[in-house]
Amino acid sequence: MGKVQAHKRAEKAKRQLDLTTDKKKNPDMFDFEGTVSDCLPNTSFRLTVDTCELEPLVGKQLLGTLAGKMRLYRIRVLPGDQVKGYVSKYDLTKAKITYRSTKTITQ
Repeated sequence: MGKVQAHKRAEKAKRQLDLTTDKKKNPDMFDFEGTVSDCLPNTSFRLTVDTCELEPLVGKQLLGTLAGKMRLYRIRVLPGDQVKGYVSKYDLTKAKITYRSTKTITQ
């Protein structure tokens, strides 16, 4: 192997992402898991928070919208779906939905 290939291989190793370390947590938002209780116009949803980092939010109703990638790939969200998302610390009444679980709650 020549010098050029060794140099390129070393540079590639530097660019590799280390996925074992946790991403730094953004202090401006709180993650939550909840259930969609109602579908509203313009891809808005009424969410009930099941678990959250912020204790006062548990059991509250939030107004949620789909995050960018969920809109882009047209992920369907229906009442009863389990979702994950985040809430900004500046407005604790609105949420962004980032993940929809395939498990649904039957009532």
